[in-house]
Amino acid sequence: MDEFIIFLVVLLLVWFLYWGPKAQEARAERERIAAAERERIAAAERERRAAEAEILRVERDGVLKAIRIDAPGFILDARLDFEREYRNSGGEGSFGQEMSPLVCFGYRVGKTNGRTEAERHQILKYAIAADLDVTLKFLPATYRSEWGQPLSRTRLNRIYQHLNNLADLRDGRRNYEIAVSQWRADARWFHMQQLPLVEKFGAI
Repeated sequence: MDEFIIFLVVLLLVWFLYWGPKAQEARAERERIAAAERERIAAAERERRAAEAEILRVERDGVLKAIRIDAPGFILDARLDFEREYRNSGGEGSFGQEMSPLVCFGYRVGKTNGRTEAERHQILKYAIAADLDVTLKFLPATYRSEWGQPLSRTRLNRIYQHLNNLADLRDGRRNYEIAVSQWRADARWFHMQQLPLVEKFGAI
């Protein structure tokens, strides 16, 4: 019996002095390897996401460049005319409900002086892609920033809401039926056409 107890004591000593530390070392090594593998996988995922984001940025920049280069001359002429009038007035202007980058780019509705549907759509397409800090740098920076970045959800929503607000202000008023109809139709077209681009590039 004494020999058995001695044997157990020896086993316990061997465990605490040798097998126990070895087991802890092995467990620590397994945990280290597992942690290193998790970090490797996380790093690879970060690299994948960064590569995908860079591809999207390049594609977005190409889309913006194409829209800006293809801008019709009447949009650029309207912008120059607006800037000239703005500066001649001493840089004073109303930035209320009627004012928007669309006005600066020549957007107009109505039977008499309104632009054609094709022209209005071209202006809307240009307006969501325009770099306002470049094209409208003569306007207050705080006002420009309210319209968000090109192809952003802020820019999309501001233009969409602006068109609908203009329609709401004139809805039911005499001689504004055509204008209201065009504002609402343009708002629907704009949102439907530009939402996919904003959803694709807006989070970059």
